Amino acid sequence: MLLERIKEILWGVPTTAVFTAFGVYFAAKTGLYSPHAVWRELKKAFSAFGKKEKNGVSPFAAAATALGGTVGAGSILGVGYGIAVGGAGSVFWMWVFSFFAIGLKYAETRVALRGREEGAGGIRGGAHLRLRSLGYEKLAALFCFACILCSFGTGNAAQTGAAAQFLFALGIPKLPAAAICVLAVGLAVFGGGKRIIRFNAAAVPAASAVYICACFALLCLNARGIPGSFARIFTQAFGIKQAAGGFSGALLAAAVREGCARSVFSTEAGMGSSPLAHAASAGDEKTQGSFSVLETVFDTFAVSTLTALCLLCGGSGSARELFESAWGAPGGLLFGAAAAAFAYASVISWSYYAQTCVFYLFGNRKAPLFVFRALFSLAAGAGALFPAGTLIAASDILNLLMAVPNLFLLYKCRKEVTL
Repeated sequence: MLLERIKEILWGVPTTAVFTAFGVYFAAKTGLYSPHAVWRELKKAFSAFGKKEKNGVSPFAAAATALGGTVGAGSILGVGYGIAVGGAGSVFWMWVFSFFAIGLKYAETRVALRGREEGAGGIRGGAHLRLRSLGYEKLAALFCFACILCSFGTGNAAQTGAAAQFLFALGIPKLPAAAICVLAVGLAVFGGGKRIIRFNAAAVPAASAVYICACFALLCLNARGIPGSFARIFTQAFGIKQAAGGFSGALLAAAVREGCARSVFSTEAGMGSSPLAHAASAGDEKTQGSFSVLETVFDTFAVSTLTALCLLCGGSGSARELFESAWGAPGGLLFGAAAAAFAYASVISWSYYAQTCVFYLFGNRKAPLFVFRALFSLAAGAGALFPAGTLIAASDILNLLMAVPNLFLLYKCRKEVTL
């Protein structure tokens, strides 16, 4: 497949080296390589859950929107895709890259929030505003353009594919399912930013609780497979063929490539997307930085890891099939409902990110915003019409386009970042 081949080239050694270097640097600079420091930031985030703000939205609501953007297809379908392409070892490298992504995510949130502005539409901020304040207006425009493109792939079609699977399980054909996705996304997108934030503040915690409990139940049913699953993860991570006991350079390369790509797709660390949501809060940059740590830990080491273990223990490439085998049709519907809720939360979070960038590029003009909302709503139908692998590969490519100006900003502002 052409897209897969392009992704393999772009996500080669240079790209993984760059993301690793940024992650290691900021993890070391902030001290977030230490479990104690990570736990301290998690406690700060938990303590700010009920905090109210007079201007803007609450820190928790902004974080829920950012989390809604990360916990979606990347944490469920993307993990299964990564295992299928890169083997069980890709899970190990996803852990490694995501561990260093904690410092990277914290850094990009702190840097971006220093460029916040308050206007008629509320508080806005992000890498684009910070780049403009430093005199890099063309890079700011590139970031916004890339974010809008990513919103159609990473934040829309790749996500609605998960929601479409739920509709298919209900017996709904492709075209009607695509129409339902378009309508559901349109209702949220045309509702405005505040509706998006309110929805995610309620939906993301509820869907997370249901999905995590169900995954734990699956692992209890397949408990005998847990040791073997960990053995596969660690052996294949270093290119060791389990059957023959030999070494495979191709397996190692695939595991590292997919691990890095899945980490970026899942956590969005380095892309600069989550700070667009955090900036809507009047909370200080340190509080939102703590929430960004919580997002990364929860997304990778809870949702993505549980998904991977369930797939490996159950010997299946589809979480939906595992739910169905354990609890029959109701299990399949339960998985579909949770996956659809995650996907929907992610789609509307990304619509918020992109609308912020449309506002930056075109100002308060209504026509460009209307055109974006209409096209974004129509793009939701692609998730029901195209294969998941094609959509995920396209998203991996688009993610890099958005990461380039954001990583440049982090390099220029690297001395500002402290814990």
